[in-house]
Amino acid sequence: MSSTEKKPRLVSVNPILTDNDLIKRFRDAYTSRLPIHEKVITLEHEPFSHCVIDDFVLDQNVDQFCSRLINELRNIKMNQKNNDLYKFQQSDDLANVTLPAIEQIKQFVYVDFKDWLAQATNIRFSDKIDMTCSKYDYTDYLLCHDDDIHGTIEGRRIAFIYYLVPDDWKETDGGALDLFDTDEENQPCCIVKSLLPKRNRLAFFEVTDKSYHQVAEVLNEKQGARLSVNGWLHGPINPRPVPVFEPLPATKLATKFQQTDLDRVNQTISPTYLKVETQYDVQMAFQENSETKLSEFFQKDYFQAMVNELKSDTIKWIRRGPYNKRNYDIADVTNLPSALKNLIDLFGSEPMFTILGSLTGLTSENDEDEKTEYEPSPKKTKSNPTADAASSTNSFSTVPRWYFELRRWKHTYYSLSFDTDNNEENNSLDDDDDDDEEKDGTLDVMIFLNYHSNETDETVGGGDVVYTIKNEDETLLRVTPDNNSLNLIYREDDNVLKFNKYINHRQANNVFYEFCACYLDLDKLKID
Repeated sequence: MSSTEKKPRLVSVNPILTDNDLIKRFRDAYTSRLPIHEKVITLEHEPFSHCVIDDFVLDQNVDQFCSRLINELRNIKMNQKNNDLYKFQQSDDLANVTLPAIEQIKQFVYVDFKDWLAQATNIRFSDKIDMTCSKYDYTDYLLCHDDDIHGTIEGRRIAFIYYLVPDDWKETDGGALDLFDTDEENQPCCIVKSLLPKRNRLAFFEVTDKSYHQVAEVLNEKQGARLSVNGWLHGPINPRPVPVFEPLPATKLATKFQQTDLDRVNQTISPTYLKVETQYDVQMAFQENSETKLSEFFQKDYFQAMVNELKSDTIKWIRRGPYNKRNYDIADVTNLPSALKNLIDLFGSEPMFTILGSLTGLTSENDEDEKTEYEPSPKKTKSNPTADAASSTNSFSTVPRWYFELRRWKHTYYSLSFDTDNNEENNSLDDDDDDDEEKDGTLDVMIFLNYHSNETDETVGGGDVVYTIKNEDETLLRVTPDNNSLNLIYREDDNVLKFNKYINHRQANNVFYEFCACYLDLDKLKID
């Protein structure tokens, strides 16, 4: 910009914010964790310190300014953001954008707002400020997180959001900023406050290890976008507590063989999948792709009996959290009805371990001196089924084992990728295992029940299971729920993660179920 060009006029903010008496009272309240409810400004400290300022820009041309800012933001490049945690659009940092209204709001944040916050909060900010535009359309969201990203010396200290939503935005339109309370382990346990977007409203909160929040899904397809200018002011970080690690999932061995196990196999599984020829064909396909889907796996009457039991009110469902990792229901399996109990007993039995080994080839064959061991490789050598797997006998060279959940899925439910990191799944029954020993892979088993979708493209409603590589955007595999199909996926190492995509408003009336199991060290299973 040349010296003869006019610089953009600075934004005129509500004069109450420049009142020295208010600044002092705000600072005292902020440091003492006392609330303020005064005219256009509200400060509260539960579940963490946050402030809302209405009529933030107070100018005779405020409507014109907001309209110009909205138009400029709509015309800059937006990047689609879509992974396990979020789905929305976001601009690059606005630092290099020089459009007039954007320049006005930038200069205000960089100078006036930063100085005001420094006085009002007693936080010493650095020169680093991040500022972008975020756009949330119908079914967009940002799930529970704490914003607490920092280096060893400096990090995010204050997060701010300046809302530019339509004037008639309502609570039923969604898009609220939900604030979470935390439990005794400092994990998010429940939403205790929701801040509604409102045009010309500015909200900010202090970033800490407890500042868990989310942008709730936008629910009104006919309403305009949830548009905002948002970012972070950086400064010296506060000490952080030691992270809380979840206990490893409890694993079980296969139950000791009984004749009733074979009866259960023959009464539940479709006879096709008990044939040696079918198992061999499935194994060859699995060898090529490390995954397969077996349609109509259960006999129809048995599958329908399980669906009927799941839809009844006889099962106790427990919400599984915390919200920064997952949000879905699991069944209390201590008192399941008969068909579902048979399902659990089936997949925990020695014959089922053997069937899975034959379908995938993740087994060893015994030789005469019983010294043959299965060696992991990028493409595992598959064993040929030597007999009908349902009537095979097994011997375990070490300890193949498993764990499972019976899950209920519905609108707003999800799991995030680090939920299923293999460091949780390679749990050993022996606490003395060498930590340096190479970890074996995991066989994921998934069965979906009572799934319905009104969408032509079923993935737009969420609920699908996505496999990715750690720290990469590439999708390795997407499993769309399909009734009565046995999904088998082999994850060879810790770098392969999975998540259940957030179930959005398009699936608001769809409640479905999943039997999800993980088999560890199945390659240690030997088929005689």
